[in-house]
Parts: sequence; C-alpha cells; structure tokens
Amino acid sequence: MKHKPLLLQLYVCMLFISGLTGQQVWARDSVRIKAFALGVPKAELHIHLEGTLEPEHYLKLVADNELEAKYATVEAVQERLLDQRDLNSFIEVYEELLSAMRTEEDFYEVALAYCRKATSQGVVYVEMFFDPQMHTARGIKIETVMQGLIRAQTKAATSLGLKLNFIACFNRDRTADSAAEHLENLVPWQEVILGVGLDNPEEIGFPTKFTEVFARARELGFRLTTHCDVNVPNTLAHHYGAIDLLKVERIDHGLNVADDPALLAIVKERGIGLTACPTLLYLDLPGRMEARAGAVKTLLEAGIPICVNSDDPGMMRSLYVGDLLAITVETADLNRDQTLELARNSFRIAWLTEKKPRTTSHQLTPLQKIIRFLSKEKNDMGI
Repeated sequence: MKHKPLLLQLYVCMLFISGLTGQQVWARDSVRIKAFALGVPKAELHIHLEGTLEPEHYLKLVADNELEAKYATVEAVQERLLDQRDLNSFIEVYEELLSAMRTEEDFYEVALAYCRKATSQGVVYVEMFFDPQMHTARGIKIETVMQGLIRAQTKAATSLGLKLNFIACFNRDRTADSAAEHLENLVPWQEVILGVGLDNPEEIGFPTKFTEVFARARELGFRLTTHCDVNVPNTLAHHYGAIDLLKVERIDHGLNVADDPALLAIVKERGIGLTACPTLLYLDLPGRMEARAGAVKTLLEAGIPICVNSDDPGMMRSLYVGDLLAITVETADLNRDQTLELARNSFRIAWLTEKKPRTTSHQLTPLQKIIRFLSKEKNDMGI
C-alpha cells in the first residue's frame, strides 16, 4: 500500500490535464490553475533542509532543546524574517534559526515535515540540499545529521510514497580544505547522497576555489551542481566557471543565463538543467516575482530544461513548490503546455535512480509511470 499516494498523483495528473481543454479557460481561471499546479506530479530539486524550518517548528525545537528563547511567538520570528533583504542578510537569519536543530530527532522531524507538505502539493520525488558544515561547525556530528535524514527518507517512502534523496552543499565562504574534508567524510553515505553542490554567500571567483574539490567529487562518483545566485556581482562569470571549471550538470537558480546569448547557447547545447526559485521573501520587494517568473518563461521558451522549486519555504512565506508554480504561471502568463513542460523538466534533469530496467508498462513502479505519463515520448526518460 505504500505506493498508493503516487498512484493517486498519477490519477490526479490525468484528471487535471483532461479537464483543461482550452487556453482561454486556463487563462481566466485562477482557481483551476492553482489546482493544476498543486496536483500535477513534480520533482523538487532545489530545496534546503534548513530552509524548510517553519517559525512554529523553530519555536518547538528551541523548547525541546531547552535553548535560550529569543522569540516568544510565531509573529516575532516572522518579524525577524523581515530583515532578509538580500542574499547575505538572508543567510544571517537562516544561520540563526537553523541553530535550533541539534539532535537526530530534530533533523528527522524537519525533513519529514517538509515531505508531508511537499506530498500535499504533488511532489513525488525530492533531491534535498543540506549543509553539513553549518552543523559540524556547531559541534553536531555528521552521523547525527545523516541518521536523522535517513530515518526521514525511510518514513517518507513507507508512509507517503515519496522518494527522497540528498545533495550535500559546501559553503562558498568556507575554505576549500573544509569542503574537501567533509567530502571524504560523506563517502560512507554515498548511497543516499547523490551529489554535491555549493551555496551560501557567492564569493567572487568561487568556481576556481572549488575546482579540485569538484574534481575529487566527480572521481568518487558524486553528481555535481552549484548555486549561481540571481543578480549578484560577477554572476555571469560564475556561470561560465561552473560549467568550464566545476563541470556541473545543473545550475541552481541560474536565471541570469537569460541575460547572455552565448551562455544560453552553451547551457542549451550541453543540456544543463536550471533549478529556478521564483520565491518571495517576507519583506515585500517590488518586481521580484515579475523578474524571476519572466526569466523562467524566457528560458523555457528558449528550450532550456528549467523547473520551478521552493528553495527555503519555511523562511519564505511558507510558499511551497505547488504554490510557487501557480504564482509563476499567472505572473508570466504561461499556458497549460508550458506548465506541463516545467513539471516534465523537473524529472528530466533529476538524478533519478529508477530509470532501469526497461520493462513493459504494467511492470513499472508508480514513480516510473508518472515520469512516462509526463514525458512527450514513452522512452523520453529511458524507461
């Protein structure tokens, strides 16, 4: 019975697609668009464990771990989140709140809470970022983190029908030696850690700094991605460095690819996936969503394999991937086929491990059936 949620998602997907017969109906009906965005099966490839921590859950962890309570109410935590104005100020608050995560149970609870919410919004497959250095620097053993995450992975599969894997992100503002040390320490968990990435403040020239670390990760068999944040200094050079030096398969965010025709051509030719995050901070920043949703549309229409993700929903108005897909669709005036293409892309650029063996339709797993259904061609995903 553990696959029942996935089979239900397949049915819901067929129901919504068959119910949307014309672009005119689609364009005028916000309720129908929201229902479709929530119901269509999707993979989430850009989601930070630590960033899924909701204000309510933060306060619970503070109490459970008998920590000094800086904030008495959810509203007070949300007030603190208003201080997030840009990447650096966002990370400052982010690090403060994640410090409440201390025990194996904490990591288990936070990951599983996200899985429950994601499942309710049509997510059937997740590759979740986590930041090992942010925890080991606080004296938390990597074994504590991984044991909690593996428990969440097992529970998500058995109770939700959700397939959960992990990507370890190294922090760009820490040393390459620290990243290299953590990389070697993560090898025992390579069965559940599919790849490595880079996040946190975007230091100038970071691809050069981590070239050797990524070469070693590739040698060990890890998949490779990195954040290239939106509209930060030197971002286009960082995109080129990520491709040429780090040799990544995906770029997280990557919306500035739309600003450089030569870069766009390289990304398209090499099939590099972009995990876009058209998110909203608690602080209202006029034009933020319009710019990000517009870039998603531009890149989608250019044939770039791009998908929509929620990044840090616990710290970004509790907007999860289905919510953000609906907002993106309405903001950028995407049609039904384009919305489906975003969902298809999330599976196309995922590091799925369910592609083999080739088999007949009735022998496919529920996840494989969803992938096949969302693909334009039956063999599109190699199943």
